[in-house]
Amino acid sequence: MKTILLAGCACCIATAALAAAPVKLTGQNATYTLALSKVRGHSVTGATGRLQFNVLETCNAYTVSQRMTLLIRNQDGSLSRTVSNYDTWESKSGHRLTFVLRQTEGGKTKVEDQGSATTGPAGGEVHYLVPKGKVVKLPPGTLFPMAHTRQILLAAAAGKPYIDPPLFDGTSTHGAEHTFVTILGQRKPAHSKFPSLAVLPSTLVDIGFFRRTNNDTEPDFRTQMRYYTNGVSPDVRLDFGNFVLPGDLTALTVPPEACLGTMAPRHP
Repeated sequence: MKTILLAGCACCIATAALAAAPVKLTGQNATYTLALSKVRGHSVTGATGRLQFNVLETCNAYTVSQRMTLLIRNQDGSLSRTVSNYDTWESKSGHRLTFVLRQTEGGKTKVEDQGSATTGPAGGEVHYLVPKGKVVKLPPGTLFPMAHTRQILLAAAAGKPYIDPPLFDGTSTHGAEHTFVTILGQRKPAHSKFPSLAVLPSTLVDIGFFRRTNNDTEPDFRTQMRYYTNGVSPDVRLDFGNFVLPGDLTALTVPPEACLGTMAPRHP
């Protein structure tokens, strides 16, 4: 009983620290080294990789560029190298998104998804350039990626145990996904090898991504990470189903705050 009470007090202190810290997503240039930690089944026998995540913040928008390189050893001993390049522009209002996803494998690059989307309280719409001419409706409450991250941090600051908003990020042609975000705990500012992070509280989350169907009980993809209140994560855990790749933050630069000393931005 005493241990439970002490744990509860520590949680309250951490939650209060997180609530006191403003949620302000920042620009960042982050690099993660990925290494295999778990295999399910026999199709994959080894994997390693690198994830680069860059966010450019302007007064009215976030431009995100993500590049993930995976080297996978298959059951027959062959190696496959896949490079995914994912680029978005998202208004800070959370109402507009443009996106493109390119996949390179075997020396050939293919545009998997490309288009633009809008969303609002009543829902929204995706207009694809790839696949050409495809239009998909988005359900009410759909969030775009940066807005999704912000809502996770706001929920953690409010002491919520979970949130489950629909998400559209432009990585599929079937429109919005269902996400279930479990908020696992908060941490007060602590030592970090990156000084800009040492002064910020953080929260650990687990996110499951599901197709929006009635019989989909298992996530298509799952990730776990610790978010600081500026949106930077010091580590990630990528669960692809048949294998799991944790990633450690090995390089980070955080540029100066955008629009500092200017009037509040007008969000398009």
